[in-house]
Amino acid sequence: MAIKHMHLKLLIFFIIFLAINSSKYLYGEDNYIVTIVNKIPITKVDVINRAKLIAISVEKNHNIKNLENYYNQSLKILINEKIIFSAGNKINENLSSIILEEAKKLLLAEFGNSKTKLNKFKKKYSISEEILLEKYKAQLIWRVVLRNKYKKQFLSIEKNIDKSLEETKKRNNEDLFELAEIVIYKKNNDILLEKITSALKGGASFLDIAKQISISSSSKFNGKIGWSNFEDLPKFIKGKKIIVNEGDIFSFPEKDKIKIIKILVKRLKGKLSDKEDMILLAQVKFPINFKKKDLAYENIKRYLDNFFLSKSNCNSLKILDKQNNKNIDLKVIRSRIADLSPKIQNTIKTINFFEISKPIFLGNNGYTFIKCDKKKAKLKDINFKKLKEKIMNKYFLIYSEKLLERLNNEANISIIEKIK
Repeated sequence: MAIKHMHLKLLIFFIIFLAINSSKYLYGEDNYIVTIVNKIPITKVDVINRAKLIAISVEKNHNIKNLENYYNQSLKILINEKIIFSAGNKINENLSSIILEEAKKLLLAEFGNSKTKLNKFKKKYSISEEILLEKYKAQLIWRVVLRNKYKKQFLSIEKNIDKSLEETKKRNNEDLFELAEIVIYKKNNDILLEKITSALKGGASFLDIAKQISISSSSKFNGKIGWSNFEDLPKFIKGKKIIVNEGDIFSFPEKDKIKIIKILVKRLKGKLSDKEDMILLAQVKFPINFKKKDLAYENIKRYLDNFFLSKSNCNSLKILDKQNNKNIDLKVIRSRIADLSPKIQNTIKTINFFEISKPIFLGNNGYTFIKCDKKKAKLKDINFKKLKEKIMNKYFLIYSEKLLERLNNEANISIIEKIK
């Protein structure tokens, strides 16, 4: 028996040895294995591709530069995902295949269920669909792993819905804060933190960055972590002894991580905020090319103003999208005002319906917005199904952090070669 175990160990060692020494032949001269996590390799190309996705979400620029600034965060995310895949394989070796179709649906939804937009993105950034799917597969597998690990706990939570409902009723007359978070590792991430801070100050979308970069499981919910009264806010925020307002962003260390918290919405005495109103926008993207920015905007504004002289709603914009005689790209945005980027919020704040907004310039493109419709938020009767889902999501995040930390400690992680 002991001899069999020794032979097995030698075989595993031999396989890893071959993988390491033949990686340049297997992956090409410019690629090699960087790390092995529970016998699953992570290559240089894997790290670069994920770094691309992080950079795109932070910099919003198709001319990706200084990718090395994102390698550290990229590798951390990939290590976590490999640990998740490894945990999933222990439950069912075919789990990755079972959830594949659902992962494809989630990926496509990211691009407005448009295969054309997805294909353009893949071509533009030279990223395969398989790589894009990894994040969604990891999210789906992780949910299975958690439910399998904490069956009793989740059953208990479901039984306590009535108690949670009573607590919610009591909170209706308190100041309430809806929070979102971005979580990154503290070590070797000064440049990434600086990049994120700069992007947020520049008006970038907090939720978009959280979705792509945050290592917390809340990234699945665009960083949203739910509602809190003042007493439940993080100690760092309460300790400042200031009035906490909508849009405030706080950054602070917590153990080996850095947390960036944003106040998305504030309800005074339980009263709905105007930022909870739903807005329907038409986003018109137009090229600048070799024109001056202001001139490119004035041309498109004149064109759109003339178009709306005889139109009374945004549905007619579909005609423009089909004609596309100005190389414009039309996108319809339905969102809570609070979930829009600060730049867009400020841009549409003072415009009337069917009025052309001031431009936002990014790279070689300009963006202008047309306010099509707005619906006042209403406090609805409590929906038991949605309440249950919110509570489950909250505990999902708690147990997720706990289990992922444990699996990281137990994982067999071998650093093979640093990225050059």
